[in-house]
Amino acid sequence: MRPSRSVASCVLLLNTACAGRLHLPGAVHAVEESTRSFESRGHAIRVDAYVPEGRGQRHPAAIVLHGSGGIHVVGGGAEDRYAEALARRGIAAYVVHYFDATGTFLAGSETEAREYWQWVRVVHDAVDWVRALPEVRSTHVGLFGISMGAYLAVGAAATNPQVSRIVLLAGGLEPVAVDSIKHLPPALLLHGAEDDVVTLAEEDTLLHLMKLRKTHVVSHRYAGEGHDFGDAAAVDAVERSVRFLGEGVVGTFFEALRPSNAKPAAGDSTRPRVP
Repeated sequence: MRPSRSVASCVLLLNTACAGRLHLPGAVHAVEESTRSFESRGHAIRVDAYVPEGRGQRHPAAIVLHGSGGIHVVGGGAEDRYAEALARRGIAAYVVHYFDATGTFLAGSETEAREYWQWVRVVHDAVDWVRALPEVRSTHVGLFGISMGAYLAVGAAATNPQVSRIVLLAGGLEPVAVDSIKHLPPALLLHGAEDDVVTLAEEDTLLHLMKLRKTHVVSHRYAGEGHDFGDAAAVDAVERSVRFLGEGVVGTFFEALRPSNAKPAAGDSTRPRVP
């Protein structure tokens, strides 16, 4: 049986809530923060929006999906910390409170299996909503999932061709979604090598399926990191995610972040898409 991630997610939220914003090196965008909402199957879904300043500009976007601990910390938890950092690097980021659709506070394994497809439908509606926003490049809307949110991102991307890319932090494969995964967009998988909540074996199961489905996937494992990344690993995860979500889209700002002699870091693996 796959272990419940709810207790660990609560600890993750408590650890990151007091950590504040990530300190990104070099130039960053100013960010406009706002609270918005959209409707999904009769439910109002709250969204914490983090948008790079720049009137009239369109940005690649990431829908950020929280873990099984929900969103309960004043000032935001891991999901808001990552979303704000993505926005400072030029990615419009939207933290979607998908638990609003089911009245969920914390989700264990049983709740996750029962509500999984309802939450997938919320993510589908979120993709439609984000793609229509004036500040977003409608063809470049990705998913950025954390822990259980990463499991959810896989199912949502597999059933929605409008999702351009997915970034999965501490992700794996939800058993109820296996039969629905026929195709996935390009994926970036980031995982702590010492994670004892979502183990590397769970990610390996997902990687195996991605290989069978001929998915373009890049994975990186952080030595010494557990389920909750430390600041240095979290900053690196943001930088990798920005390059991945913005690749071929924005040009100079993203290229400025890429070393001219960049090579895959230790722990990286790439499997190219097979035509």
